[in-house]
Amino acid sequence: MRTGVWLYPAAPAARLIDAIGVLEDGGVDEVWVADEGVARDPFALLSVAAQRTTRVRLGVGITNPILRHPGSAASSAMTIDELAGGGRFVLGWGVGGHESLGPFGIEVDRPVRLLTEALRTARAVFDGADDERYHPPSHAAPSRPIPQYVGARGPRLNALASREADGVFLSGFPDRESSDETLTEIVTIARSVRPIEVALYSSLRFRTAADHWSTAGSPDELAEHLARLADRHRPTSIGAALVDGDDPVTMAERAVETLSLFRDRQSRT
Repeated sequence: MRTGVWLYPAAPAARLIDAIGVLEDGGVDEVWVADEGVARDPFALLSVAAQRTTRVRLGVGITNPILRHPGSAASSAMTIDELAGGGRFVLGWGVGGHESLGPFGIEVDRPVRLLTEALRTARAVFDGADDERYHPPSHAAPSRPIPQYVGARGPRLNALASREADGVFLSGFPDRESSDETLTEIVTIARSVRPIEVALYSSLRFRTAADHWSTAGSPDELAEHLARLADRHRPTSIGAALVDGDDPVTMAERAVETLSLFRDRQSRT
């Protein structure tokens, strides 16, 4: 089971890059950077991180096909993966949220159709395939296999992921018992058609108090929380969505400690 960290790109870009370096040095397997519209750009951040890291998996978690054309996003993903040496980039899709679409007054219509088209268009670019969505020009970059994830909390989009994507990115579930039952159902739906990967990320706080959407505590307490989630849902990867709003390097250091404790627990079971 891989371990990972999700970063919100509101801090200075250089500190976010430093945080990714701390996470790789600390043994974390994957790092996802959110796309929040006009916050720091995740593709730009990960293009730098691709050249300053050697091992960690790099993901956009998540972008949307409204602000970014799927073909353009696919080209960016391929370029970053090339910079990273290949096999390290993951492209996560969603329908967008208030923080990315709200500033532009955009509302989403037909989200399943929207994401279906995005996944298929991006896949055509990745494959260099000539079809109704894409006609490869002579200057197109060589084909490159890039995994595509869907980030969503509802059953319809997770069913779509099971049909069309390589994985699901699950986060933002309320921290309460009823939510755990919902999460069990969603994981089952995501695995209902094909055995795709499941990335399960819990919103964690080290400094501020827990709220409806997050769990707070010491690294040891949070490691135990992740262990309970891992035992129940058996995701492909489990991680910490860092939501304190603190300095990203400081949060990365705490996440490294938490995930190290989690791995120690798993090795003893």
